[in-house]
Amino acid sequence: MSEILISISNLTKTYPDKTLFRDESFGIHAGDKIGLIGENGCGKSTLLKILTGNIVSDGGEAISRTGLVVGYLPQNPFLDQNLSVYDQIYYSDNPGFRLLRRYHRLLRKLEVNATVELLEYYRELTNEIEATGGWELERKAKMFLSQLGIKNPDCSVRNLSGGEKRRIDLARVLMQDADLLILDEPTNHLDIPTIEWLQDYLKNFNGAMVFVTHDRYFLDDISSRIMEIDHNHIRLFDGNYSFYLKQKELEIVDLQRKETRRQAQLQKEMKWLKRGARARTSKPKNHLDRVMELIDKSYLVENQELDISFQTHRMGKTILEIRGIEKEYDNRQLLHNFSYLFQNHDRIGIVGQNGCGKTTLLDIITGKLEVSKGSVKIGLNTKFAYFRQEADNFDRNIRVIDYIREHADNIRTADGELHSASVMLNRFLFDDKKQQAKINTLSGGECKRLYLLKSLMFGANFIILDEPTNDLDIRTLELLEDYLDAFKGCVLIVSHDRYFLDRIADYLFIFEDDRIVKFPGNYSDYLLVKRYREEEATEKAVSKDTRVKVRRNKLTFNEKREKADIEEQIHTLEARLEELTRQIEEDAATLRAIDFRSITTEQEEAEIRLTKLYERWDELETKSNYR
Repeated sequence: MSEILISISNLTKTYPDKTLFRDESFGIHAGDKIGLIGENGCGKSTLLKILTGNIVSDGGEAISRTGLVVGYLPQNPFLDQNLSVYDQIYYSDNPGFRLLRRYHRLLRKLEVNATVELLEYYRELTNEIEATGGWELERKAKMFLSQLGIKNPDCSVRNLSGGEKRRIDLARVLMQDADLLILDEPTNHLDIPTIEWLQDYLKNFNGAMVFVTHDRYFLDDISSRIMEIDHNHIRLFDGNYSFYLKQKELEIVDLQRKETRRQAQLQKEMKWLKRGARARTSKPKNHLDRVMELIDKSYLVENQELDISFQTHRMGKTILEIRGIEKEYDNRQLLHNFSYLFQNHDRIGIVGQNGCGKTTLLDIITGKLEVSKGSVKIGLNTKFAYFRQEADNFDRNIRVIDYIREHADNIRTADGELHSASVMLNRFLFDDKKQQAKINTLSGGECKRLYLLKSLMFGANFIILDEPTNDLDIRTLELLEDYLDAFKGCVLIVSHDRYFLDRIADYLFIFEDDRIVKFPGNYSDYLLVKRYREEEATEKAVSKDTRVKVRRNKLTFNEKREKADIEEQIHTLEARLEELTRQIEEDAATLRAIDFRSITTEQEEAEIRLTKLYERWDELETKSNYR
């Protein structure tokens, strides 16, 4: 057994309106990578805060190894608005960090007034940093900032967006060289390439981790154990998330068998009790005790299901037409000559780096922003539901029930029935007690679930979701995915959640440089094609570099002619393949299935011919040098 880092015994945490967990014991060992899961409001963030000492439990104790260094990423960053980015990520008692904080403050002073005294201090400080290995810390910081997309580390924290502050806080935690990382939703506000980089980094991290995430690919790839909070109990499962799901399935089957046996035994005992006194052959008290025990001993725990069911409007002939739109922001071209004609039941995912214009496109579609050029035509029967990246600016002091009643007292479901706001809140897992609570008592995920109800409840037939997965628990995401699968209208999603995109989207808008590439397929399909093209480009570059080398030519006249002819054929085929690839990317929205098959068939045939030509060219090239 590996070294234990934190030992938790008889842990208890309660609030006036609920108990999160009681008398729970477990340990965190060196090398553990523990994915923490559970429904919104079950106490995941609270448990992480207890592990880091940010809040105190109501019972039990957590004993940490002497000298344990813990890096903690909270769900909402608490940053000093007056610091620069560099000052913030070097914010610790590490001696090397203190030197680098002084160094960056000195640089800012030198830019204003380079006095002799400051220059002398600069020489002394840089020598001290050199002697203590501080430049390696600086290199590491620049690497993290670059990977996390922070372009100006000298700027003030107060001038950053919420997403940028989140990434700065992540860089701060990764810089700490911790023995144990405690991460609360580390993928929030990261684009997909950055998530993939972070996933690889944490997978190879030598320390231990406890992390909360809704990203199922991230969870599955990194975790070596799963910690589950369910019905006020904490349980640990060995293995990753996929193995946990298999274990849970086996548990459910076993519990169902036990429940079947319990019901059979209960029926047998009830039949005995119904007999007349003369027919009984043993004392009734023993049977009564067994009946009461069997009644109380149900093996199945009933989980309330989120019920997403709303009546939708019928789509018209015209749904949404986007023609040649362009949009500039801060003298930067975000959208350039983009067109698309939406069809019924479109399921489109939008991906791209942070700040590329994804949310701008959604705001243009919904009329929040005007285009610089082009047009957006919305069908008469098209009704949008827009779930924004940032949830409502909730009045935190009003009750949950009053928030929904502000928008509607009654809501119509898919069966045509009208239901009160209270009934619909119950369907969204807000019981009567929770409905009377103020919004400021809700967890981040519960606020998102409340906003989801408000966004969907008016019967829209075109759902737009901007980063819907942030802060929602996995169970709610699965139910939302089921709802979108059955939804009869259009769905347009901006998301960094690769599993969610794979499950819902069958078409992508990919923001690349100054254009939007249309791709027929989900994110995993796109990733495969992208990697194939990158490998192909590398092979072509190597092949081209090989061909241009000057070598003595010892070929016959006919072989020289053949080699020249092959090079011309290779050039023609490479150009044709590029043309076919461009045709798929640019005309994907209008290509019929038969056209797509025709193009891909020609691509395959051209690649086979090209391979054979490369092989023959290599033979002639080898002969020319070694004959």
